Amino acid sequence: MIKRFCSLFFLSMALVLLTTCAFAAEYPAQPIKIVVPYAAGGTSDIQTRIMSKYIKEYLGQDFVIVNIAGAGGGIGNREVLNAAPDGYTVLFQHQSMFSNYLTGVSDFTYNDFTPVCLAIRTNRIFVTKPDAPWKDLKDVVEDAKKRPGQIRLGAEIGATSHFQVMPLQIMTDNAFVLTASKGGDMDRITKIMGGHMDLSVVALSSVVSYLKSGELKALAVTSAERDPFLPDVPTAKELGIDAIFMQDTGFYMPAKTPEDIVATFSKAIGEMSKNEAYIKEIEEKTFSQIKYMDTEEFVKFLEEDFKYWSRLAKEAGFEPAKK
Repeated sequence: MIKRFCSLFFLSMALVLLTTCAFAAEYPAQPIKIVVPYAAGGTSDIQTRIMSKYIKEYLGQDFVIVNIAGAGGGIGNREVLNAAPDGYTVLFQHQSMFSNYLTGVSDFTYNDFTPVCLAIRTNRIFVTKPDAPWKDLKDVVEDAKKRPGQIRLGAEIGATSHFQVMPLQIMTDNAFVLTASKGGDMDRITKIMGGHMDLSVVALSSVVSYLKSGELKALAVTSAERDPFLPDVPTAKELGIDAIFMQDTGFYMPAKTPEDIVATFSKAIGEMSKNEAYIKEIEEKTFSQIKYMDTEEFVKFLEEDFKYWSRLAKEAGFEPAKK
């Protein structure tokens, strides 16, 4: 009787192990939930929905896009942080994870997840009203030094836009009046056009139509090199302003996700990133660039970028959240 029980026990265990191995080997075996921690219709949302048209060819399963907005991306971030590490709940996020942590909004950051790969880069751009007296961002900085407390610089306090205007405050000894906004890029665009702010920084994808219509004027882009979509607009760097920021959006899985699952997902994104139709659609609809980095490259990039954001936070007097 005991011998028979032991045989059945070991047979059951063997079946469990075989089933587990087979399940892992065939990842993904079901559609994958992609958490976009922002409202539908934004840049990140549009990008993932474009991806969902192409990904099945490379991953064998569809993306199911779920928008979980709130707290500057923090609510959606936490949804994935607390998910099972099985590769079926994945976060699509950019550096707002840095700003949330460094300003004390959340008690976790990128290294509390499993970074998977970088997928897309969207440039940032300083804009103002078309009748503003400045030719470019250098003119603004010089004017702010001459007239401290007179120029209203818009940002969402504690969010990525706040960090992206910090270099201007640092180099002018806080000569700008920092004007708070809520609701992301569109709130600041509306306030500039309505005369409630003088300038701000927004995603290029949010503002191209206003630049083309002449309702807004470009002052500088924040990339290291000129943006291919606006080649006539100077970079902040070439104007002598140390403000290099890109919106680098990639995929993150919960901590302790198995390496083979991470590798499978990353490889699929890498292969999709060579698809000309996908590249064209991303560029035309979001004015963004495909910027794939595999897991190893992505982790190194995050480490270096996080150091830069941390330095800015320290200079601005912010304290990170305690884990």
